[in-house]
Amino acid sequence: MNILPPQSLEDIRILDFTLMLAGPFATMMLGDYGAEIIKIEQPGKGDNTRNIGPFASHDTSHMAGGFFLSISRNKKSLTVNLKHPKGVQIVRELTKTAHVVIENFRPGVMDRLGLGYKTLSEINPKIVYTSISGFGHTGPYRERPAFDLIAQAMGGVMAMTGPKGGRPYKVGPGIGDIWAATIGAYATMVALHAVEKTGQGQHVDCAMYDTMLYMVERAIMMYSMAGIVSGRDGNAHPLYAPYDCFETRDDKYVVIAGHWDKQWINLCHALKRNDLLEDPRLETMGGRAEHCDYLRSIISDWTKSMERDEIVRILIEHDVPAAPVNTVDDIFSCPQAAAREMLVETEHPIAGLLKIAGIPAKLSRTPGRIETAAPLLGEHTDEILKGLLGYNNAKIQELRNDKVI
Repeated sequence: MNILPPQSLEDIRILDFTLMLAGPFATMMLGDYGAEIIKIEQPGKGDNTRNIGPFASHDTSHMAGGFFLSISRNKKSLTVNLKHPKGVQIVRELTKTAHVVIENFRPGVMDRLGLGYKTLSEINPKIVYTSISGFGHTGPYRERPAFDLIAQAMGGVMAMTGPKGGRPYKVGPGIGDIWAATIGAYATMVALHAVEKTGQGQHVDCAMYDTMLYMVERAIMMYSMAGIVSGRDGNAHPLYAPYDCFETRDDKYVVIAGHWDKQWINLCHALKRNDLLEDPRLETMGGRAEHCDYLRSIISDWTKSMERDEIVRILIEHDVPAAPVNTVDDIFSCPQAAAREMLVETEHPIAGLLKIAGIPAKLSRTPGRIETAAPLLGEHTDEILKGLLGYNNAKIQELRNDKVI
């Protein structure tokens, strides 16, 4: 019999009131390491992302969209009408059994429902109550709505992303949400550790805007120290060269980072351009950065003469940091992704067999794992109400009749 190793958070129960990406991604991270995630959803509707495709060809319900399936593994679904007094009472009872509450509504929404931090902390003083929002629960912008695009724009990320001299671009993945989720999950664990020491829970207030400022720390430092306003440098680096993306003969792309002295020497050997090592303009890293356009033209001529995979092979053999610019189909055939179990198969009752992104941090003694696919809407309602609150079948049916669950 194969006995699975213990998980780090298997004794932690989390009430999950999150929607869309930032909040659900945070609870997914904690669920990956064993926390029991009870996702509380609106009866008949659920998380908005259930209705965002793509959908399996045979899915006529359109309640198992790919967006939801991607970030809802290892969770249980409990349907509760939070606008009904009996629904609010269910949540308050569940709070007594929980360690964490995570929500990502606009500030004030949970308070108006009677489920804010002050109320729930009176019921369970040890509760860690994590709020993820666009601008946080304080400040003049606290009421503003936010999405990934808003966070990236206001947080300075877009101003630094895009072609040199061109318009600002957002980063492709939703980092405004995902980085806020990562910081929110991290801060939740910090607060849980504090409970062990003090016996008291606390409110964790995590803003997407704040986490973007945290991410652009270099730009903040450069402006603070030297008055430099970081702009768009394309794929190049403002301080290093060569450090850029180059087109190849087969109309693909490769990135090369040959900026440090040792790497620069190795790159010249790979290019068979030892004459560049004799050029006094390129002797230092600062000099190479100053003459980045000259270097780019030389390296571009070389990369355009060969196919992408051959370029990467030559550079790796010369110990020059380089990589292909992979599209997602490249990732599905990447041996490193397979070896690290970063594409994991799950079986969903509606969507069927699909692959989702795996767990990036590998723990040697208490590893994370993906045990269940995303839940059906309300799949665990009876199980939770019976197992945690002791409700019998008659009471559960009464709640259904009253449209509470």
